[in-house]
Amino acid sequence: MDFFDMVPDNFFSLLASKNKRIYLASILEVFKVYETGTILGIDKKIVVDDLVYFLESNKKYLYDVENEEDEESNPQSKRELANYILRRMEECGWIYVDVTNDYVEVLNFSDDAITICEAILKAYPQFEFGEDLPEDYINPNEYQGYIYSIYSLLSQKDNIDYALTFSLIYSDTKQLIRSLRRLDARMKEYITSVIDNTEIKDLMEKLIAYKNDIYDKNYVKLKISDNIDRYRLSIITQLEKMQEDETIVRSISKNYVAFTKTENDAINKAIKQIDEVIDAFNAIEDFIYEIDNKNRNYVNSTIGKIKFLLTEEDNVIGKINTILKYVRQSAKAGNVDKAMTQISKLYNLPNLKVYDNESSLYTPRGSYSRKYNQVLDDYSIEGFTFDEEFMKQFKNSYNEEEIKVYLDKNLVDGKFRASNVLNYDCTRSEFLMVVYCIIYSADRNFEVKLLDNMIDTKRFVVKDFEIIKKD
Repeated sequence: MDFFDMVPDNFFSLLASKNKRIYLASILEVFKVYETGTILGIDKKIVVDDLVYFLESNKKYLYDVENEEDEESNPQSKRELANYILRRMEECGWIYVDVTNDYVEVLNFSDDAITICEAILKAYPQFEFGEDLPEDYINPNEYQGYIYSIYSLLSQKDNIDYALTFSLIYSDTKQLIRSLRRLDARMKEYITSVIDNTEIKDLMEKLIAYKNDIYDKNYVKLKISDNIDRYRLSIITQLEKMQEDETIVRSISKNYVAFTKTENDAINKAIKQIDEVIDAFNAIEDFIYEIDNKNRNYVNSTIGKIKFLLTEEDNVIGKINTILKYVRQSAKAGNVDKAMTQISKLYNLPNLKVYDNESSLYTPRGSYSRKYNQVLDDYSIEGFTFDEEFMKQFKNSYNEEEIKVYLDKNLVDGKFRASNVLNYDCTRSEFLMVVYCIIYSADRNFEVKLLDNMIDTKRFVVKDFEIIKKD
């Protein structure tokens, strides 16, 4: 059956609308409540009450739900909003509501909606547990879970159903590769964002998000906690033994008999899929090397871009960029005419006469010959001393020890707050040291938390943040 015959035409319209965030949050909240009901569904009144409480407790999702085709698209209360969202979910095929003989409305999710909600919660568990996941939570996308599951399946000794065992191993390997590819894709997105973002504020927020979401939760786990090499070689060895055992291969081939024409085809399919798993584990080492490079590229690119933006106002290109940013911001505020009038006073382009080649007074330069007696030859550097001021220009300004000293010095009750060290007249060096503190905190016992207030300096505005030392 065609996929689009299975879902309504407007099924994904909720996730593509301007109010997609409130719809997604509400869909997942309703789904979590739905799972607490019976097999036959859940009373709609219970869902409405929970959704009202959810909307009141999460004001970040609240704004008018607008739909030009619906006259009731501007609810006046949280309960009206909750009922409106459920009605839209039903219209788009996410849920259906049955009425029992006792006139009780029972809510159920459609088959496709259940699959999609499960996928979202699996990929983004913070939707289920909030931003602070419980410490004992085992994320199904964590690499160690898949690795250990495969290792345990291969370590069985007695009463082994090889067909079932390998089916589970193959499935877990696919999930592991998908998780690794997802990490790779997210790192690429962050690297691309360095080019797309032209504001220090955005680059800083991205760097903090990268530290919290990618580095701490994925990269470090892959490199340290989820040490793949601990089991990888053993897994490859066990799989190679399975592949060499004709009895085991024939047993595994039972998984493919229904999809192949002959028994030999099924055996070849089994051998091929064992090869796929072996190749996947052999390739993991190269993958880890690649994400190491991506991590370095992102951090270095971000620092380089921030340095450029800090110094760009000192050159002509920077000054032009500042003018263009002013025009862009004025255009957004509806004041483009005023901005153009102001900047028109900054330049004067006279009419220039263009001469043809015959009447031009320009004469080409002659050939260049190198003169070996350079000006410096006339001067002696005897007696010249490399004083402290001179050497300071070539010194590595931000080594790890200096950053550690700076961070420890500015910790107050275990917290480093950016607004405590950055003021309106802060220098570029002071700002860069704060940036390096974020990077230093990665892979160490620190967490970084963005705050709501802004830091206003002479050259830029950034969001305040704290670097908190964990117990």
